[in-house]
Amino acid sequence: MENIDIFILTSIVATLFAVFIIAMWRELNAISKRPPDYSAESGPRADMIKFVGSIFDDKNIPKKEKKLIVKAMNRTISDMESDGIYFPTEVKEELERQRDELNCEYSGLPSVKSYDISLSSTNKTLITK
Repeated sequence: MENIDIFILTSIVATLFAVFIIAMWRELNAISKRPPDYSAESGPRADMIKFVGSIFDDKNIPKKEKKLIVKAMNRTISDMESDGIYFPTEVKEELERQRDELNCEYSGLPSVKSYDISLSSTNKTLITK
């Protein structure tokens, strides 16, 4: 009777494992019955990539304008300031804070906060200032 706690724990874990196996089997059967969805990607990043691709596919746009568009897309705040467009320090601090929040400090990939809708409202207030 000393090992009753081990028996109880083992029975609970075995039951949960059986439930997991049954749920996985049902889900795999459901997936195999419906066809895969090969829809195009959507979202702001995908739309921007499609836009840039359409610019370079268009033969009517001269190469000089294409280079100008790429330069405008790759502009940073320091580039803008060297061209005579200056930003207040509070705007720079807010952008720095948002950049730190939107990227994971370990991997550099977008963090969960980058997908939060409430950040878009702070961006709107930042733009209107």
